[in-house]
Amino acid sequence: MTGRSIRVGLAILAFCLATLHVASVGAAEAGANTSAQADYKLGPQDKVRINVYEWRPSRDEIYEWTAFKAEYTVNPSGYLSLPLLGDVSVKGMSTTELAHDLGERLKDRMGLLESPDATVEVVEFRPFYIVGAVEKPGEYPYRPGLTVLEAYAIGGGKPRSTLGSARLEREAITTRGDLNAYVLETQSLLARMARLQAELSDASEISWPPQFKGRMDSTGSIANAVKQEKLVFDMRRDAYKTQVSSIEQLRTFLEQEVSSLEDQLKVHSVEGDTIKTEYDMVKKLYAKGLTAAPRKLALQRNMAQVDGERLRLEASLMRARQEISKTKISIVDLQAKRSSDISTEMQKAQARLDELKGRTETSKNLLYETEILAPQSLASDENAKTMQPIFKILRRGGTLSSEQVVSQDTAVNPGDTVMVEQPSRESQLGAPAAAPLPPVASQATPTASVEISSERLR
Repeated sequence: MTGRSIRVGLAILAFCLATLHVASVGAAEAGANTSAQADYKLGPQDKVRINVYEWRPSRDEIYEWTAFKAEYTVNPSGYLSLPLLGDVSVKGMSTTELAHDLGERLKDRMGLLESPDATVEVVEFRPFYIVGAVEKPGEYPYRPGLTVLEAYAIGGGKPRSTLGSARLEREAITTRGDLNAYVLETQSLLARMARLQAELSDASEISWPPQFKGRMDSTGSIANAVKQEKLVFDMRRDAYKTQVSSIEQLRTFLEQEVSSLEDQLKVHSVEGDTIKTEYDMVKKLYAKGLTAAPRKLALQRNMAQVDGERLRLEASLMRARQEISKTKISIVDLQAKRSSDISTEMQKAQARLDELKGRTETSKNLLYETEILAPQSLASDENAKTMQPIFKILRRGGTLSSEQVVSQDTAVNPGDTVMVEQPSRESQLGAPAAAPLPPVASQATPTASVEISSERLR
């Protein structure tokens, strides 16, 4: 045999040994998982997958019962609702026991000679809960063999502090900026309210708030607010006076026009009386034949012209008086609109002042917390970093619940609530030793234990 053949043979032998080793490891892992599920006791909220097969010698085939090929969830009472079999109690049973029970039930139900082969696999374990000093408290799926330390890791471990000196400094700067902005806006609104009050009462000067006294002649924010509101007050007052003055001038002109029209009507009345008297005389002469008809007609024409002019003057007089009434109404409307606008502005300013008051108080409290309380809390957190957490498990057994301090290696059962506390240095020195939990007859978690855990989470 050549050296080349020997090397090839050795390589083939090494490959076969490696293949056998991998297969044995895989089989061992599969056996471990199967064993873990076989020892696990089913309970409410567990989700299982069921497969049922039957060997049919007449056809030389394996028949799959597709009606059962699905995933089922154990209800709060510990039952599975299955086709053909109805509600089947599974609480406290292992997957192996349930598979055997389903085979026997199907044999009896269908009148078979042999029990069909059933397999039950847990696809989703019922949850456990972790609360307290962890990064992500809440509900998590259970897995067999879970320990307290693993549950602590699933919950994210110790929560990270949200505080820090740099962050506190940024928050303090931001809060001080907010407070400064609120103070400036409050001063501006107080000055505006004083100006609006002066406008509403038609005062010639603004009566400033008492807190402005002695601070209006400086170069600060109050002086700027006072200067701005004075400028607005003078501009709006001058504009209002100009509008009122224009309407008053129009009314004066119309009143003069009315007076002139009245005088013209008096003149026309005298002229009309004179023409009428002359017409009466001419009419008598015409009746006696002492005057010609054209003269009579001319006087009639003159009387008609005088009457028409009188009617025109009376219509003009009526229009002028109407315009005077409109000017009075315009002044009243202008005053009403001004008062309404000022009242609306005052309401908005007062509402904003009330809002700023609340925000200012909140910012003051936040600043106090950021500068005083938060550093104390940060120092306390730094001291607590070296403290080991205390683990407790709340477990329901029968009709009673128990809460015990446990070690990090303690096994967690489905439905347990793992509570994590971060102790202070004083409590760590006097912390009680971890005690074993009382045994539970079954790993099946009653519905009541889930409710207790949910209440603690809330």
